[in-house]
Amino acid sequence: MKLLLKIIFKTLKVLSTVLVILALIIIISQRVTNNKLRLFGYGVYTVISESMLPEYEIGDMFLAKEIKEEDINVGDDIVYIGEVDSYKDKVITHRVIRKEDKTIITKGINNDLEDPPIQYKQVYGRVSARLLALSLFSKLMNNNVLFYLIIFVPFTILIFLDTKDLFKEKKKDDENEENLVTPVNNTEPVTSVPSTVPTTSTPSIVQETSAPAPAVPNTVPITNTQTTVPATFATVDNNTEVKENQ
Repeated sequence: MKLLLKIIFKTLKVLSTVLVILALIIIISQRVTNNKLRLFGYGVYTVISESMLPEYEIGDMFLAKEIKEEDINVGDDIVYIGEVDSYKDKVITHRVIRKEDKTIITKGINNDLEDPPIQYKQVYGRVSARLLALSLFSKLMNNNVLFYLIIFVPFTILIFLDTKDLFKEKKKDDENEENLVTPVNNTEPVTSVPSTVPTTSTPSIVQETSAPAPAVPNTVPITNTQTTVPATFATVDNNTEVKENQ
C-alpha cells in the first residue's frame, strides 16, 4: 500500500510539474508577444471575458489554427486582433455571423451588439480545440482559494515528501559506506597473525633439539634422567657423526 501511494504521488508530481511548466511557458509567451506567437500555424489563447458564454468561460484556454480567407465560414469561432474603438490592440475570440465583400462580421454569443467589421489580415486563426487541462490550471491560477488548496498545498506536501526521501537515501548511503569500511578494520588483527607464527611450538622444538648437552642436567633431576639423557644425546651424536661422515 505504501509503495502504491508513493507511485501515485510521484506520478501526480510529474504530471503537475509538466502542466505547470507548460502553462507558464504559454502564459509568459502570450504576455511577451501579445498573443502573436504561433508554432506550426497554431496558437494558444485564453478567454478573459464572458462574451462567449456559455460556449467559453473565463479562464478557458484553446488552440487556434491559421486559416485561409476562403475557408472562413459563418458559425466559425475565430481569433482576431481589434483595430478600432474599444477593441483596439485586443485579442478577440468571437463567432462569425456573416461575410460581406472583403469584411467579416463577428459577434460574441453573449453580446447583444455586433463587433466592428474586420478584415482577413486581422485574423489569427480559427478555434480548433479546447485545452481542458490547461483551462483547469488557468482557472485555478485565477482563483486564490482554489490555487492555495489544489496547487500550493499539494505541491508543498510533495516537496516535503521528496526532501524526506532524499534525507533517508543519504542516511542509507552513509550507513552503507560505514558498513563497507568496518570489515576492513575487523580484519586488521588477522593481518598480525603472521607475526605470531615464529612463536609457535615448531621453532621451540628445533631449539630444544639443538640445545647444548650441559644445559639438560641442570633442569632434569639427576636420579631420574641420568639413564635416559645419554641415550638421547647418543642418538644426536650418532646423527651428527653420520652427517659429518657424509
